[in-house]
Amino acid sequence: MFKITRVSPSIIASNWQDKNEVIKTLKELEKSGAHMVHLDVMDGVFVKNKTFDYNYIDFIKNNTNLLLDVHLMVANPENVIDEYIKAGADILTVHYEATKDLQKVLERIKAKGILAGVAIKPKTSTMKLKDILASGLVDVVVVMGVEPGASGQAFIPGSAEKVAEVRELDKNVFISIDGGVNLKNAKILKKFGANILVSGATIFNSKNMKKTIKALKGRILFNGFNSEE
Repeated sequence: MFKITRVSPSIIASNWQDKNEVIKTLKELEKSGAHMVHLDVMDGVFVKNKTFDYNYIDFIKNNTNLLLDVHLMVANPENVIDEYIKAGADILTVHYEATKDLQKVLERIKAKGILAGVAIKPKTSTMKLKDILASGLVDVVVVMGVEPGASGQAFIPGSAEKVAEVRELDKNVFISIDGGVNLKNAKILKKFGANILVSGATIFNSKNMKKTIKALKGRILFNGFNSEE
């Protein structure tokens, strides 16, 4: 089986408030083999912290060729998704716990021709996703490896098993694991079915981002031979 692991560096683990530094960081990520950049939008309501809004997404879009992996940690995402779509999100993820009409939100996202994602908190059962996965509206499931709302937290035990549970529910959906992803747990996460690794501190605190991203991707199996992607 040929499997590609995509790495999505989480910008909030960098010096994201300094736009000049962000532009430099984006250029470095482009050269380091990242597939996309992960953008955590926090509203101070659904989660305690607050980061940025769609204007920041627009800024990122204008300064990189990387795909924009936008994760809305916001209450009532149906009220704001249009702004993030217009700003240039390539993947737009909303939380299962944040909206009363998840199906309608996902339908609106997909109608704009971008990938629709749904994220679940650590305490939310993966079985809650069974019906929405069966609908075919979900392109990406984001399994949270930490409580949403802050960068740099330790990986919650049992999160890898939740990845496996989602993979059992849907063999084809992209599974993104977000929070606490590092060089030690990346291998098991991929084995259990994750194919998008969101990583912040591990990448941005490393001495060589290119080597770290390559290590997170690991080895792939192609026609029976192991080789670096």
